[in-house]
Amino acid sequence: GLSVTAVPVGDWDALGAHASVLREDVFVQEQGIGAHMVWDDADALAVHAVAFNRLEQPVATGRLLQHEPGVARIGRMAVNRGLRGAQLGRAVLVALIDAARARGDHEVMLHAQTSAEGFYRRLGFVARGPVFEEAGVQHIEMVLPLKSETQ
Repeated sequence: GLSVTAVPVGDWDALGAHASVLREDVFVQEQGIGAHMVWDDADALAVHAVAFNRLEQPVATGRLLQHEPGVARIGRMAVNRGLRGAQLGRAVLVALIDAARARGDHEVMLHAQTSAEGFYRRLGFVARGPVFEEAGVQHIEMVLPLKSETQ
């Protein structure tokens, strides 16, 4: 895999086509999740991040929503299957955490697939609550407290 040259953050109009390609590949084709569960109206409200390689191909994506005042929710994290382990998911996650921090959020939460729990733990997230099923896949809620720029 080529190294990432950019991880832009923006709205669905700017990044949706690129995010959609990755979601289709990872969630629908690879994991067998129904397409009706991969896209929703929240995409229009979310902040999206897409990592691009040197050839300007989208290789990882995720989105950031306002879960409740001061609490961001990251979701729809997807990394090209052949490039997992190349820090692309980390780059997207950091970009979204930075966007939450810049917005003034004090916590980031997400529903991690249990197979990815270690990935999120290494970045400081902690599990909260029991394992549950979402879209036919085992998940666990994880949270990351954010410190403000002045702390």
